[in-house]
Amino acid sequence: MDERKTVLTLDNVSVQYRKNGSLSTAELIKGLFRRDGDARSFWALRNLSFSLQQGDMLGVIGRNGAGKSTTMKAVSGTLTPAGGTITREGSLCALLELGAGFDKEMTVKENVYLRGALLGYSKEFIDSKYDEIIDFADMREFEDNPFRTLSSGMKSRIAFSIASMVEPDIIILDEVFAVGDGDFKKKSQERMQEIIGSGRTTALIVSHNLSTVRKQCNKVLWLNKGRMVMFGEANLVCDEYKKFLDTGVLPETESLKRVEANPRSRLKKSSKKRLLEAFVYIMLILSAVLGGFVWSQYDMLKSYAISRNTESGQILTIADNYHSRIRDVLSANTSNWDYAIFEDAVPGMLSGELSYREVAKEVLRSAGNIDSEGYRLTLAAAEIEAVKYVHMARLDAQVEQMRADFEAQPEGKYRSLMVYSYLHCDEFYRLEEACDDDMQDIIQEIRAELRKTGQPEELADQVWNAYKTEKVYLLSYYCVKLR
Repeated sequence: MDERKTVLTLDNVSVQYRKNGSLSTAELIKGLFRRDGDARSFWALRNLSFSLQQGDMLGVIGRNGAGKSTTMKAVSGTLTPAGGTITREGSLCALLELGAGFDKEMTVKENVYLRGALLGYSKEFIDSKYDEIIDFADMREFEDNPFRTLSSGMKSRIAFSIASMVEPDIIILDEVFAVGDGDFKKKSQERMQEIIGSGRTTALIVSHNLSTVRKQCNKVLWLNKGRMVMFGEANLVCDEYKKFLDTGVLPETESLKRVEANPRSRLKKSSKKRLLEAFVYIMLILSAVLGGFVWSQYDMLKSYAISRNTESGQILTIADNYHSRIRDVLSANTSNWDYAIFEDAVPGMLSGELSYREVAKEVLRSAGNIDSEGYRLTLAAAEIEAVKYVHMARLDAQVEQMRADFEAQPEGKYRSLMVYSYLHCDEFYRLEEACDDDMQDIIQEIRAELRKTGQPEELADQVWNAYKTEKVYLLSYYCVKLR
């Protein structure tokens, strides 16, 4: 029996996000028949429960959109769950975003003391640790430089060095090992092993690198679409996750069964809002008697109509114009981007071995955009480009699967491939929802950066609307291919 002190407990924690933008009539009607209610909201976490003892190191794994970063934000206290409780003991340091907790105009040395003070440590304590912190980060020659002049790799080194040297009771690292050069990655991993060996600090890390998780962690939490699939010994969970990546089949675990058995937490609504929603739904039901079927498939029908009257080349040109509008809104300089990096990374992104952010950072690093003004928004533009490559790859695969399934049908059963694909359009809606979920994460990043830099948040809505329109034209292009 583990007699170590429990320092972190999550009990039935659920987190709900609300999607941006207004709903089309088709989406509202589809929402009436959803078992999970409002189509404008989705559950990023559902009934998550686990606990950690002092000295544990937890690796959090899962595909993009699984809820990993949401879990870290909930544990760190930057996000309030819609339901459930989180109990922490001791001091906590969360490295969820490079540069968070630093003043860009202050020097590196001054920021070490600032960050230490934010973590609750005295000046005398930081005095005793300062040389160790600055030398571990290999920043001695930059200690008097303004923080804003540092590269992202330097910022990650100093942030990690401070967090690991002061040894808080709980440390949270979101993809920290994915940034920095090879030497720093090795040093940081060795340092984490020292921390684990000390038995004093409990650590939580998010990583797509299974070998790192196996080496660094004694426990692993596997999430999928906000649900806990497994929680336990590192090698056991990593082995099962690897099987899932190879087969695409989730194991039937007790954790998943408990989530399905538990009721979902729901956000409170005012009586006025309930009455208004009831009125809207009644009106929609009356309208749906005649027009529900048509409008419920509005996007597909609109795409089909466009494909009937527009050449494929024109469709791609219009779609690219909307995609260019996204880059213009974000003021992203894409002139030096190497698009071959996106293309080569598609298999890794599809398998979950690479995240959109990792690929985007590699493109910006190759283009020399790392230290450019507006880096965060340019990074978001590169992430959106990565999402587009993955979405088109999924659509290509879906078209080929549709073609193969159609050809396997008895002759004369369906008039054409287009008819067959229309009757099986749920697969396209599934891909559309997956793409929307990926984009929502990036839209949230854009919105946070706009708030941080004092720019209007309406720019995020412009990005979302341009994406939605572009997606309709891309689907039209694939309707042409289905003829």
